[in-house]
Amino acid sequence: MGVLGYIGEAITAGKSFVEGLAWTMKEIFQEPITVQYPDETSEVTDWFRGIPVQKSDLATGYYKCTSCGLCVDACPVNVITLEWHTDPETKKKLVDRFAIDMSRCMLCNYCIEACPFDSLVMAKDFELCKINPDNMIYEFEDLLRIGLKYSKVDDPNVKLSKLPVPPWVFAEITGATETDMPEGAYLGMHPLPRRLRAGAPGHTAAPEHAAAPAAAGPAGQTTGAKANPTPENVSGEAGPAQVASPKAPETAEAPAPGQAAGEGEAKQ
Repeated sequence: MGVLGYIGEAITAGKSFVEGLAWTMKEIFQEPITVQYPDETSEVTDWFRGIPVQKSDLATGYYKCTSCGLCVDACPVNVITLEWHTDPETKKKLVDRFAIDMSRCMLCNYCIEACPFDSLVMAKDFELCKINPDNMIYEFEDLLRIGLKYSKVDDPNVKLSKLPVPPWVFAEITGATETDMPEGAYLGMHPLPRRLRAGAPGHTAAPEHAAAPAAAGPAGQTTGAKANPTPENVSGEAGPAQVASPKAPETAEAPAPGQAAGEGEAKQ
């Protein structure tokens, strides 16, 4: 290598040094992007894959799940448990139990894409760590309570098949809470048939439900028909999420976002 070669390399090295120093000096005067977690948290994108949660129609208080079982079939690791019964009056399937074992969920989004009724959404909640793995089983009421902030008033004139982008692809947070539910609507419970509603002729108060609902409603509102866990209406194997058990005590843990202490107990 001749003298000209050495001079050329020196010029290239000096140019690279100046460019790097210029970038360094530029970034020195920028605002820091480091987030001091957990004291500070940053915003996550709408397509973030957190815990799958259930959505409700805020206009009626109905949960949107129809117990079709497509999410159960789509789950590649069998962490979803679904139990249902048929309402003798409306002939519709109502949810008795919907549970997800988040200790084994791989957040693949398959259950959301398989749902044809836009009842599931990947929430932005990600602080799901527990001391006891048994507490990682989220019941229907837990998923509905977290899912309220992703719920909205549904337009009955809009068909999901006509939308350019499936609504379950992105999570749109509306900030709804239990106070946005219609008066008298129970979280996680289907409204009673008209003949059993409070104030209707011949209506009598029903016995108090074993698990207290999240929002107080008129006396006599219950889940309707009792669960009928027969092989015809129980989903396939879903690991430890199949058996409802009381949550184990947590000794050094803060409750997950949107989940109060004591939530998640199986509905009797």
